[in-house]
Amino acid sequence: MSYFLTNANFILMNLLRYTIVIACCFLTFQQLNGQTLKAYLKAAEEAVEVEDHYSALVYYQNAIEFDSTNLSYLYGAAESARKFNSYTLAEKYYQRVYDEQTEREYPLTGFYLASMKQRLGKYDEAIEAYGVYLSEFEGDSLVFTERAVREMEASEWAKEVIENPWEELDIRHKGEQINTPYTEFGAIRQGDSLFFSSMAFIDEEDDHYPQRSITHIMVSEEGVVSPLPDSINLASKHTAHTAFSRNADRVYFTLCEYVSVTGIECDIYYRNITEGKWESAVRLPDTINIDGFTSTQPNVGIDPVTGNEVLYYVSDRPGGQGEMDIWAAEILEDGEFGLPYNLETINTIDDDISPFFHHNTNILYFSSRGYRGMGGFDIYKSHPIQEGWGEVTHLGYPLNSSYDDTYYALSDDEQTALFSSNRDGSLFVDDNMEACCFDIYEVHVLPVADLIVQSFDSQTGDSLAGVGIQLIDLADPENLIWEQYHEDSVAYTFPLYRDRSYMVTAEREGYLPDTLYFNTEDIEMGEDIVKQFYLKPDVVELEILVFDAGTKVPLVGATVSSVDLTSGDLDRVEITNQDGNDFQFEVKRDHTYRVLANRKGYESGTLRIEPSDMKGVDKLVREIYLVRGGLSDYLPLVLYFDNDLPNRRSWSETTDVRYSQTFTDYYAKKDEFIEIFTEPLEGEEETMASAGLTRFFETEARKGYEDLDRFFERLEVHLEAQDEVRIHLKGYASPRARPEYNMRLGMRRVNSVKNDLMSYRDGYFKQYLDSGQLAIELESFGSTTAPSEVVGDLDDERNSIYSLGASKERRVEIIHVRIN
Repeated sequence: MSYFLTNANFILMNLLRYTIVIACCFLTFQQLNGQTLKAYLKAAEEAVEVEDHYSALVYYQNAIEFDSTNLSYLYGAAESARKFNSYTLAEKYYQRVYDEQTEREYPLTGFYLASMKQRLGKYDEAIEAYGVYLSEFEGDSLVFTERAVREMEASEWAKEVIENPWEELDIRHKGEQINTPYTEFGAIRQGDSLFFSSMAFIDEEDDHYPQRSITHIMVSEEGVVSPLPDSINLASKHTAHTAFSRNADRVYFTLCEYVSVTGIECDIYYRNITEGKWESAVRLPDTINIDGFTSTQPNVGIDPVTGNEVLYYVSDRPGGQGEMDIWAAEILEDGEFGLPYNLETINTIDDDISPFFHHNTNILYFSSRGYRGMGGFDIYKSHPIQEGWGEVTHLGYPLNSSYDDTYYALSDDEQTALFSSNRDGSLFVDDNMEACCFDIYEVHVLPVADLIVQSFDSQTGDSLAGVGIQLIDLADPENLIWEQYHEDSVAYTFPLYRDRSYMVTAEREGYLPDTLYFNTEDIEMGEDIVKQFYLKPDVVELEILVFDAGTKVPLVGATVSSVDLTSGDLDRVEITNQDGNDFQFEVKRDHTYRVLANRKGYESGTLRIEPSDMKGVDKLVREIYLVRGGLSDYLPLVLYFDNDLPNRRSWSETTDVRYSQTFTDYYAKKDEFIEIFTEPLEGEEETMASAGLTRFFETEARKGYEDLDRFFERLEVHLEAQDEVRIHLKGYASPRARPEYNMRLGMRRVNSVKNDLMSYRDGYFKQYLDSGQLAIELESFGSTTAPSEVVGDLDDERNSIYSLGASKERRVEIIHVRIN
């Protein structure tokens, strides 16, 4: 058996038969008019034998007029109508046979009745009919049982597909300027021209009577539709299909010949194109065109791996998966062809036809009856993967229908497509039969949703205006779909299309660009997508290291600030490091900054960072050396004590003990304080409490002890310079004892600090105290200023002695120094 253009003995071969048979049978029917029932039955049998289903249907209808109750006539009419694709008539006759048979004379009637309802989109009725067939005849035929189960499931699935339509598809019939009552198919756009194939022609040289229909390639340019010249459309052959190479220097097509009254056989040819002229036809090699088999429906794609062109085509040649299969052959650099190979991961045991390779996305579109579908041929797609092709995806409703939908061809920008279908709305050769023909339809792909892009500053979280946004379709990264920018805008809206992979970029001066990727697979109509960019400023890591200018020792406990001199608000970032001398900032590469460093007991230090300092670097390290300052640079000077020291349980306000004598033992108890206070704690709470006490001892208690000697050194300088100095010492206690006791304890503590001053350098400051050049004011506040949350319960030693809160209350402060 040979085939033409589509699947075996089905679509286009039948279409040819329709036009041929309708013409030739007109005279035959006239000759049989008034004949006997026997003559009609004989003519019907002869028509069935040569697969002339249209004639058989007409003859069986004539026979029914003689006897409308004869089941064999009704079944013959039903079978002929089904094979002629006259689904409405087939349903009518199968229904009558099903209703009137009593002895199960025609067991497949129920199956085909269900099939016709499925083809007409009557899915609920089809499901019920398949169920009835299975209940009555399940097991009679394993093949039809499996088909009934499969098609019943497909009908259920088709209902779900219809309930979830792709609402963004606007499908329009191309009109009667393109379409005729016969059939049109294989439409593609090439530049500004629309090429397609039409069967609305007669072979004037055909010696068959009546002369048979043939196919010509048509072109529509600027609204004018005409066949290609006779040098291309051969008078005695079917000339169909156009498939252009990527650079449009070659066109592939098919030439088909009749090998019987209605049977045809096709081969693929090409013509090179030079300066717009189609040159002589060249038949493809025998490796592609095999004698006795059909090769048809050429389409040119690209091998994603090698980048070479690939010829996709359809054939019933040996070695396939089923009936009509999709094959491919690489087009070599010299224009020759590699050996054909079968698309095994796509082809099914049924018909797989009309391949179309979309260059921008590397997607192969095709039609098939071998996958779960809506009734007839449906349109599917598949992406290439490392080995073969990936998952096959159905293109939904309303692109697909219960009829046959084929020859899908998508535009480069994916916003329009063309396809052929015999769906409801197509033109009929015979309106009474409601059969034939395929017409060309155009799809306008509308946006399915909006993309809303918002931009923010990653550091502040504030909306960021003036960001330029680009939306790019990854199917063609060089094809910028949309670009939007406005200096005052913080959000932009873009239209999105289904089943696309997108890239969105965001750029703004002073910020690092960013990119997001997403796709619109399985997106619902109107389901907007929001993407947010948090742009990072184009920054340099600035590290500041602080040292003592005299000793070059790292200074712990300094505070460093960076001030952005370029920003109008002089943005300031301040960091204090109690554990080290390093400070990290993020500074904008194109801004100027002033950096200031301060530490108690030192004069401030500063430096300036210019954009030129940050050119070509990701990290910038600068050092600041601080010079020791005056007395006020040490304030407030805070000195800490152990519980009830000096002189435990004493009611005296004075003491012979120096503060410095108490500190060494107190500092040595650091681990004891930590252990006792954290003993009942666990996890993060224990870790934080331990860290807090450690920092207190290391950066507050010890720092005060070390700063006292430096304070005395600076005091000595001022006194030698004849300055008059007034120092105010304030003493404090935790609320563990009674208030009267704590007032005396606070006074003992300030006296212990005064004792350190009096013993400095063997009483150096005594002369200044005696002369009145140095004056010391002592004051105790006891526990009167202690916060209420500080525990004073004598029985709760853990909290009243060892807690951080209680520890910070046991202190002396030098808050105020007046120098004249």
